[in-house]
Amino acid sequence: MKLRISSKDLRYLIAFFVIVTMTVSALAYVELTPPYTDQFFSMWILGSNRLTENYFPSNNPNLIPGEQVNWTLGVYNHMSALEYVVVRVKLLNSTEMSPNELTGVASPVQEIFEFARVLASNETWTIPFPWTIVEATSVNGVVLISSLSINGTMITANLAQAAGGLNFRFVFELWFYDQTAGNLAFSWTTPTSTYSVWTQLWFNATAT
Repeated sequence: MKLRISSKDLRYLIAFFVIVTMTVSALAYVELTPPYTDQFFSMWILGSNRLTENYFPSNNPNLIPGEQVNWTLGVYNHMSALEYVVVRVKLLNSTEMSPNELTGVASPVQEIFEFARVLASNETWTIPFPWTIVEATSVNGVVLISSLSINGTMITANLAQAAGGLNFRFVFELWFYDQTAGNLAFSWTTPTSTYSVWTQLWFNATAT
């Protein structure tokens, strides 16, 4: 004797199996797809005692050639993956364009130094940054820094100039290797926004 299923019962069974299939699929998706977590880099500058203080000798940001300044940079990778990162160091005055975190555009000023390293996920990179103004000259009240020592490396060029030697600044930009673009990038995009990371410290310079 064959059991016959009415058309009404058949519709109920089909609806039931569709619901079960959708539920199982949803559970499988939740199980196999981890929840999204914020992905970001962060960067900071510490003073000579590796705290957010004592950035300049005698806490005086008015520097003369020959004075060594000791900073420590920190970079943290929370991008949930191995990342190749580059810290680009730029010397600017107050009128030159800063990086723009809203548009993800870096400063157009050429970097004078850089650090590079591969960072594991959740790894923190500590970078010693001792530096000294080696030569600064003044012409018509404009101070030109033409020689710096960074981590023992001499850098000689017309690096930056400022009226009265006021408001020079080191700008540190965090770049990373974008595998999709196949190049270094200054910004990255998440489901909510576009981000970039940079920081800066200001100082004044007196000519010799």
